[in-house]
Amino acid sequence: MGGNAHHAARTRDFTVNRKFEPSSRYRDDIYLDDVAISTYDERWTYVACENDRPCSDCGSLSPHLNCIIIAVDGACKGNGKPGARASVGVFVGNESEYNKSVLLSESNATNQVAELQAGILALHQAMKIRDIGLDGEELHEVVIKADSEYLVKGMTEWIFKWKANGYRTSKGTPVTNSALFQKLEELVGDLNASDVEVLFWHVPRSQNTRADELANKAL
Repeated sequence: MGGNAHHAARTRDFTVNRKFEPSSRYRDDIYLDDVAISTYDERWTYVACENDRPCSDCGSLSPHLNCIIIAVDGACKGNGKPGARASVGVFVGNESEYNKSVLLSESNATNQVAELQAGILALHQAMKIRDIGLDGEELHEVVIKADSEYLVKGMTEWIFKWKANGYRTSKGTPVTNSALFQKLEELVGDLNASDVEVLFWHVPRSQNTRADELANKAL
């Protein structure tokens, strides 16, 4: 980690924008790897401070000690077919006790269900971290990092229209996996109510290898 650690200020309305967009928060040409900062003990992955200059020694930005990144992924063998098996992976840090590799019990497993269940498990882990504390810090921000456009767009764009329409599409049909999206929204609301912001970050699969490894480990 470079420079001095910082604390993020609590100034944003949580409902304005749930997207975590590095090009907007930092500079346009920032490397995605520079956004996530691992701790020395590798238990946490912190969000880099947007108001910092890179360390002259290591080139890293300073971390926000009250803001963490949780990477998630879902995996499914036999997607949508009878007997399909799905699993989820949640990655907080290389040595984190909050990492998860879980085989799901869904009878109609799909990739999309696995991705949403991974998000749900990550938010449950975030709630545990909130309750216990972040190495003496109060949790302020959680960034859910995923390579699933379905999960990220669902929770940053589509969810607001769905809620207004009673979780029905513009054609009046029930939203697919609406129960899972409602659970995600409930957990986000719970964290927001305790002053924890939840953002969703869409990344390429190549930037989500640790969560992918944990998901596939359970299959």
